[in-house]
Amino acid sequence: MARRCLSVHEVNDKMRRWTVLVQVVEKSHVLTSNRSLPIRFQRLVLTDSEGTLVSAVIYGNDIRYFCNLLQPFKRYYITGGTVKKQDAKYKVSDYQFSWVLHNKTLVEEYVEPNPPLLPCTFEFTKFEDLFRFADTENVQNLQAVVVTAFATKEQNNGCTTRDFIVVNEEKKPMLLTLWNEFEQNQGTQLANNIGNANVIIGMKLKITTFNYLSLTTKPGSGLLINPPTSEANALKDWYNANKEEIAELIQQMAYKDSSKLLPPPSSNDIISVANALNTLKDVKTAWITGKISLSPGQQKFWFEACENCQKAINVDVGWVMRCSSCKEESKVIARTRVGIAVDDGTGSINTVIFGLDAEKLIPFTALQFWEAHTEELNFSAELASALGKHTIVCFIRYYESDYQGQKEGKYNIVKAYTAEESAHIPMAITTAETNEIIPDQQATVLQPTKNCRK
Repeated sequence: MARRCLSVHEVNDKMRRWTVLVQVVEKSHVLTSNRSLPIRFQRLVLTDSEGTLVSAVIYGNDIRYFCNLLQPFKRYYITGGTVKKQDAKYKVSDYQFSWVLHNKTLVEEYVEPNPPLLPCTFEFTKFEDLFRFADTENVQNLQAVVVTAFATKEQNNGCTTRDFIVVNEEKKPMLLTLWNEFEQNQGTQLANNIGNANVIIGMKLKITTFNYLSLTTKPGSGLLINPPTSEANALKDWYNANKEEIAELIQQMAYKDSSKLLPPPSSNDIISVANALNTLKDVKTAWITGKISLSPGQQKFWFEACENCQKAINVDVGWVMRCSSCKEESKVIARTRVGIAVDDGTGSINTVIFGLDAEKLIPFTALQFWEAHTEELNFSAELASALGKHTIVCFIRYYESDYQGQKEGKYNIVKAYTAEESAHIPMAITTAETNEIIPDQQATVLQPTKNCRK
């Protein structure tokens, strides 16, 4: 009897036997559910020749039946899986169902020299828009070329990671961290062929404010290497034509350059402080602008930090150590940390500004703070005076820390620009009631206990 193949859309939950010729788009690692009785499962995304995507899953012991089948980008005949109504939040297309593949499902490889281009389409987030999703669970899809691989690292929690540098036509190199199975499988493949300009499609990647802005995998992420698409082929051609310029950006460590990763925003991307106070617990990050002042009660304006990753560490300045956070051999440096308030007339938010972003607003460096720390000097008056002269635009993040067994919300500044550095942005600061421009106000000046070291 001749085999009759259906399209994905023709298959529904009323049918017992059906056959579809599909192409594998994505095959996840084996995952374990978080239920009281954990279940092992493996997810797949498949497409038919019309480009209709369907989600499929394999459970428990059935996973081994398909370990050598359903490989990414190859085509297979699938006959007789279980068809279920798909939850709307897990849908991958307008198709209303998902499939469960089990040991009675027939899977036959469609033998051909090379698989065709994937007929489905992908929607990618631009690198310049990634800041909108930083530190949230709103995962994103993107396409990039992998240009650099770093060494594998063993984390304190027993996990393994590997960092890569990825880039696309926007010429904004960014770190991508692969965790555990991604590091062991795709990471090894990418690192062993780093000179091949491998194109990846990252599915459901998390955006973080680590290293100002970076990408990381989650257990439910996907990573397609050199997918057969015209877009991937075009990106590889672009990279090969621009590889010298990209190499120069990597040499300049553009992937660690805060001004490239988080350039000054457009005025439309800035929200009021009042709005930030109401929403940051959910949206996690935002651009705000306002006049700044020194937060009272501070005794110390610097901390010991790893020179490589900038994380705080309780080790004397000048030591050379292997950092417990970034796992790199690094020098311990003094880094500036100043608590400030940002006020735009709609509200005031207490936050902390770090490093060079802080030092461009004040007449001191972290080294000067550190050199003076044994003399019990009070810098408050000079800092208050200097900070009170500035209006800034800053990218702020909300996070929670444990304090005496309670969750406490805090705010840090990830990146800041002075009014002069962001001159293209309207910087009028207004009162909430009258919408009038707030006049410059003299900051309260506190007297030092001793003369500050200059």
